Amino acid sequence: MGPMAFQALEVTASDRPEATIVHLKGDVTADAVDRMRRGIAEALSRKPKRLVIDLSQTSFLSSPGLAAMVQALQLSQRAGTSLVLAGANERVRGLFEISRLTDIFRMVPSIDDAVAA
Repeated sequence: MGPMAFQALEVTASDRPEATIVHLKGDVTADAVDRMRRGIAEALSRKPKRLVIDLSQTSFLSSPGLAAMVQALQLSQRAGTSLVLAGANERVRGLFEISRLTDIFRMVPSIDDAVAA
């Protein structure tokens, strides 16, 4: 097996009446963490009641990426915004489980579940 080819991360945001959604498309490598962090910070600056991070198009999350998620959770709590992670695949979800983070993060199967949660 050759080295895994990472997909460059694209970070976009969309607004719904109930929530702001940050879509992560690609892999959250150590190099891409700042891009993710900026996207989340910008979304939080809109003061949404709920912030949804869409992980459905993400297949890899690095340790720095995981740390940035924890930071995003802390920033959200400080801003009075509820943070929900949506659509994580088994592999990404496994990273949260290994790190014992599934207790502190709210994780749901889809964006629709996150918005309704």
